Amino acid sequence: MSAEELALLRAELGAPPPESFGSLDDTQAQTLTLALRRARERRASGLNEAVEDALTLVPALTREPLRRMLFR
Repeated sequence: MSAEELALLRAELGAPPPESFGSLDDTQAQTLTLALRRARERRASGLNEAVEDALTLVPALTREPLRRMLFR
């Protein structure tokens, strides 16, 4: 794996990748990096949807102030 691909994978993981990842070629490393990024985006999207659904339980007049307090 090239140093550039290693850096991208490290950034996506937020930590150094396991030594076994060193056996990946550049295409495999790119695929893994992209899969990790998409999984993180899906998780964030799901979390945002859950928060919005939960806020529907709060009276309408207090939603925006509550959203600002929680997500500054």
